[in-house]
Formats: sequence, structure tokens, C-alpha cells
Amino acid sequence: MTSASHIQLARERADIAAVTVHAHADATGAHAHLAPMVWDLLRGLGAPVGGRALAFGVDPQVLLTGDPNRPQARDNDGFPIHDRWQGPVPGARPDAYRDAFPVTRYPLRLATARPFDVAVASMPYSDIHLRSREARAMRLHSFHVQAIEALEGLAPGGHAVFLANHMVLDYPDPSRWARLAQMADFLGAARLPSHTLRAAPACDAPLDVLVLRRRETPHPEPGLQFPSVQWSPTDGLHESTYFTTRPDRVLGTPDVGTDYWGMKQLAVHDPDRTWPGRLNTVFGEIARQHAPVSTTTSPATEHGSPAPRHGAAHRREEPPGPHL
Repeated sequence: MTSASHIQLARERADIAAVTVHAHADATGAHAHLAPMVWDLLRGLGAPVGGRALAFGVDPQVLLTGDPNRPQARDNDGFPIHDRWQGPVPGARPDAYRDAFPVTRYPLRLATARPFDVAVASMPYSDIHLRSREARAMRLHSFHVQAIEALEGLAPGGHAVFLANHMVLDYPDPSRWARLAQMADFLGAARLPSHTLRAAPACDAPLDVLVLRRRETPHPEPGLQFPSVQWSPTDGLHESTYFTTRPDRVLGTPDVGTDYWGMKQLAVHDPDRTWPGRLNTVFGEIARQHAPVSTTTSPATEHGSPAPRHGAAHRREEPPGPHL
């Protein structure tokens, strides 16, 4: 076996080890902490309280309800039985969150399915570094497939918030964005510190919060196009121009190191855990910049109706949107 083959095998084993650690490290509390901030952002962008919301990826029930104690039904192998959940857009108070329920992947009445108003997702394996080229390509491909499916299920003007590995924005091939760029506007992003979701040592990759909007017009405004990527000779990594021009949206101190296998890896350090307050600031800026004209400063009343009553009945007979 050649030296290159040995290195490739070692990287693949490192990926398996990282994925295994990731699977056993709980991120429920972090997702519950992020959920109210995400919903404040979405309401600020015009999402109607009580509107139709889709969540998928990791901890979709927690992202919809903000409740870290909701058990997620799993099969005998430990995998979630349902990977997509829907519910109403929650109100401004914690007791206004309502139950989530599974989305049927293949609804029977596609022609009459009402599209979603918002979509939220924490993409799998977003906070681990993958070393092998195949694993990194698979994760990137999975993100784009799932993001496109979610946006296809949104009504025009609907919003999506995705938590994804930093390489989604830092990937050097801009053509990867072609399909998403045809249907969505890029409203902004924030880069979260390492270990935001999981404290396990292997879960140290920074992740980005991406804010997108399903476009109502064929062509994007110049300021809403997906950002480009440039090579940093100093760091030896590709990096998104979005964060090089907006360093305040990196919620910590960036640091580039070389791992055991000789690969450059990005980390973002925030030992004092200032990121929640800074994330709220970034979300507030994005909401103010892209909110509809009629939006006011009160998220509980800005849509002309009170927050939904906790425990109210769901319209469970309504099928989910197409392609989901």
C-alpha cells in the first residue's frame, strides 16, 4: 500500500471516528437555546405567527417547539423514525410553542397541498471536520439537495434558516450555488463558534447560520446574491468573502491550525460565550434590513393577530408541501 493510500485510509478512519462521536454527543440543549432566537428572526422577517413551518435534520421537534425535553421516537437501530416535522410558527412567548407532528414524505393530495411559510434545519454532521474528499463531497451534496427540497416547498417570499458546516459557504466552487441561486435570495449569515452544538472534542468545526428567502421574482437583487469564495494565502484555506467583508458576523476569534493528518482546519474560539448576544444582534440587523414594510417592533402583534394558544388543535389532515 502506497503512502497516499495509507493517508487516505487514515482520513477515512478519522471520519468514521468523528461521525461516531457526533452520533453520541447530544445537541438538544443547544438547539433549544437557538430555537427562540431563530423564531424571533423569522417573525421579524415577516413569518406569520401560526403560519405553516417545516423543520428537518437534527432535533426537528426541538427546533419547532423550543422544548429540549421532547423525546424523539427512534427505531431499533437508534435512528429517528421521522426526519421531517411540521407545526405552526410559534408566538413570542415560551408558552406559545405548540406541538410538532411528522410530515409525510409522499402526501396523497399534492395538488392541494399548501406550501410552507418557513423552513428551519440543523443539517447533519455540521460541526465535525471531515478529512476524506468523498465524505466532504457527500456532506456538501446532501446540504444542497435538502436545501433545494425545502425551498421548493416554500411559498414565494417564505424564509429558510439552515445551520450548516462552514464549508458550505467556504467551498471554492461557486457553481454549487447555481440551483439555489435560481430560487432564493441570500439575506445573511452568522458563523458560530466551535462546540456551539456539542462539547465533544471531535465536534469542533464552526457552523454557519444561513438565512435565505424564496424569491418572488426571476432575478435576484445584486446585494442578495450568494457570496463568492477567495483563497487566503495567510491561512492556507478558502474562505467566504461574506465573512472577510463582515468580520463582526464571525461570533468569535478565527484560528487556523494543522491537524494530525497535515490538513488545515478552521476553528472559531469564544471562551467567554459571548456568541448568543452577538447572534441576536446579527439577527436583528438582518431582520431590520429585510423585514416587510408593515413589520413593527413587536413580534407578538406585528402580524395583526395574537400568538397562538398553547395546545390548540392542529389541522393534521392537511398534507405537507410537494417534494417533502
